[in-house]
Amino acid sequence: MRSFSKPLTAGLLSLAVLGGSVPIASAAGTGAQTIVFMRHGEKPETGLGQLNCQGLNRALALPSVLTKRFGKPAAIFAPNPSQRKRDDGISYDYIRPLATIEPTAIALGMPVDTRFGYDDIDELKTELEKPAYAGKLVFVAWEHKQIVKLARQLLSDNGGDDEAVPKWQGEDFDSLYVLRLGGGKSGLGATFEKMAEGLDGRSTTCPTPAK
Repeated sequence: MRSFSKPLTAGLLSLAVLGGSVPIASAAGTGAQTIVFMRHGEKPETGLGQLNCQGLNRALALPSVLTKRFGKPAAIFAPNPSQRKRDDGISYDYIRPLATIEPTAIALGMPVDTRFGYDDIDELKTELEKPAYAGKLVFVAWEHKQIVKLARQLLSDNGGDDEAVPKWQGEDFDSLYVLRLGGGKSGLGATFEKMAEGLDGRSTTCPTPAK
């Protein structure tokens, strides 16, 4: 039987125990829709549309962070990986956000909605505003500049201050942009909170099967 290295084993074990975790915070009880935006994990210098080993290790650690803090979402979104994006001047299939959120979706036994391209934020916004997501928790793994645009639009449309959403810095892979929409007496209202995964400094070595 093939043995596996400790980093990979630890990552798989963390996925297995998520069902017993208790969320610190969730949309339940507030009446508000909570949208948690996260950027993809770290990437190679030449992009390639991919994660690097550090980004992969972040992705493997992400399920326990998201589940303990927010609970299980009603839906998970990531860009359509077949819509190409330029990295270092070359066009590649854009895999990074989907690869980042996949361990979370696997751990929760959920699908990932990839109907929208990374720059199709108008279509994604329309989807998120549907009544089916009212009062629900949603995870969105996306490209950081598009996250800022979409978060500002959603805040503004729901009576919030779009200037509350800061620029997402290029070297920041750890932030979470959290929107809470609705839940007020009028059904409107919007707040923004910048949080952190706390997953910086992951190993730069990929988890691999032991020889």
